Amino acid sequence: MQTKRKDDELWKVTNPRTVLSTPVMNVLTSEVVCKRNGKTKDFHRLDFSSWVNIVAVTTEQEIVFIRQYRFGSGQLEVEIPGGAVEKGEDPLVGGLRELLEETGYSGENGKIIGKVCPNPAIQDNFCYTVLVENVRKTTEPQLDDMEDIEVFTIKCEELPDLMRNGSIQHGLVLNALTFYAMSIPDFFNKE
Repeated sequence: MQTKRKDDELWKVTNPRTVLSTPVMNVLTSEVVCKRNGKTKDFHRLDFSSWVNIVAVTTEQEIVFIRQYRFGSGQLEVEIPGGAVEKGEDPLVGGLRELLEETGYSGENGKIIGKVCPNPAIQDNFCYTVLVENVRKTTEPQLDDMEDIEVFTIKCEELPDLMRNGSIQHGLVLNALTFYAMSIPDFFNKE
């Protein structure tokens, strides 16, 4: 196994600048020099806040899901609650906030069970997976102006089939459910 080299031994990044600002992200560019061969190229990066997905499990072993329209895919998507972590906000706090806002559910024992970089080739953010247990509906959802969310639950034992058959297509949701599944012995081997 090779020893991992430090990033600064391979790459020199200079002249960072924002080329586009939107309400949900910024597009940044920098001149990047590969120290191995001396070649220079402009690279672009999407600058997002961190995100969070919430696996909310009821006492009846059901997971809270949502269905909402996604502009990117142009269709309704089956997802778990989630959203952006606000600047300076702890991801766990953000996850509990998003769960309550989108679904009206709250629960106990909230904890982060996973963290990934959604696309390190062009993004700089992380997506955290929060597990919340013993959730129950405690209030009405507080939706943003452009949210129209259907809330429903799915029995935990149905998840492996839904994950395999393509009913859930959102990659970060599948990632979060995999973190959850890894915490349950024989999750994918149940008959």
